[in-house]
Amino acid sequence: MKLAETLLESTSSNRLAGIYTNVGHTLTHTVTILYATAVLHLPQVFGLPYGEMLGLASVGLVLYGVAALPAGWLGDRWSQVGMMVVLFAGIGGALLIVGTANSTTQLFIGLSLLGLFAAIYHPVGIAWLVASARKQGMSLGINGLFGGLGSAIAAPFVGLMIDHLSWRAAFIVPAVISIAVGAMLLVAWRRGSVCDVKQDHTTQRPAGAGAMKRAFIVLSLTMTCSGFIYAALTNTMPKLFEGGLGIDLAVNYTEIGLYVGGVIGFASISSIAGGWLADRYSPKSIYILFWLLQIIPLYFVTSMFGTGLIALMAVVLLVNTGFTAAENMLVARYTPLEWRGPAYGAKFVLALGIGGLTVELAGLLFDAKGNFDLLYMLLSAAALVALFGALMLPGKGSPAPVSRLQNDPQTGPV
Repeated sequence: MKLAETLLESTSSNRLAGIYTNVGHTLTHTVTILYATAVLHLPQVFGLPYGEMLGLASVGLVLYGVAALPAGWLGDRWSQVGMMVVLFAGIGGALLIVGTANSTTQLFIGLSLLGLFAAIYHPVGIAWLVASARKQGMSLGINGLFGGLGSAIAAPFVGLMIDHLSWRAAFIVPAVISIAVGAMLLVAWRRGSVCDVKQDHTTQRPAGAGAMKRAFIVLSLTMTCSGFIYAALTNTMPKLFEGGLGIDLAVNYTEIGLYVGGVIGFASISSIAGGWLADRYSPKSIYILFWLLQIIPLYFVTSMFGTGLIALMAVVLLVNTGFTAAENMLVARYTPLEWRGPAYGAKFVLALGIGGLTVELAGLLFDAKGNFDLLYMLLSAAALVALFGALMLPGKGSPAPVSRLQNDPQTGPV
């Protein structure tokens, strides 16, 4: 009887973990790209060129990646739930600083803090989710969909705020929501309704040391390319659409935001398909396929206009989003549970830390050339490099690592 009650409590806790990780993913992806749309309007507020204003976000985006490693370590050594509370409270406070800023210095501080606290989500939230999940691919796919929806919401939300209320509201409203969610999670944690998950639900055989080293080297390369491409796509798409859609399709920030959000929202569906495929087939094969499908579309993005630009950008984002579940499964496969948080932290140091450098490069190239042609040629080249890297991943003969703790019966499905 006691075992049944324990299992029921654990299942309920894991379901709540799933809810909060999905909400956290939505909020994280929303708040980290609010500025990418707001910066279309801010040059006329602060009197600086677009590229320089865009560059104010670069340190925050670097921290978004770099701070993931210590965040993952703290999630493993202290508390996954506690770090998620810090996440919600921290990004809420940072957004308030941005939303009330009266100088570029204040904007810079707020955006930098936003990146610092947002760094908590991926190494902590993903590790929490993976350990709880019965079907890792589908759980990660659903989680990816929530992240994609967060990115989709950001651009139209900012456009609506700028056109009908204030650019400041675009940061203050999500600040209030984030702080409220953090308070709810804190209460649930203190009541014992939600708790840390320290055992894997799925059982897998250990990988050899050679396979783990090889996977680490290869994934370091591919995830760096992934971060370079993703940061460029999400931070330059509003500007690409502003210049490429024309007045027949978009005449104000709201309409630009709706197109950007629509493309990102549509593309997020592929995370479900990618997760489903990764559960049923080799994650390595799915990873290779989606890298291959990105190369040519990326090269031609900046040569398209109007509906053609929208369609091609949708294709790029569909395939860019589709491999996320497979990639996270590969990281889990070659990492023991007790090092899962730092492993995901290391992943996002590479995948997100390069984002700040990407944004700085994008701003410099745009101010110098007036377009993103060279940038997207570099993105296509990065996808090609990642494809060759993915082909070198260990094969089916290198199964996933197992934690000595993972057979605990108390872990349940998300």
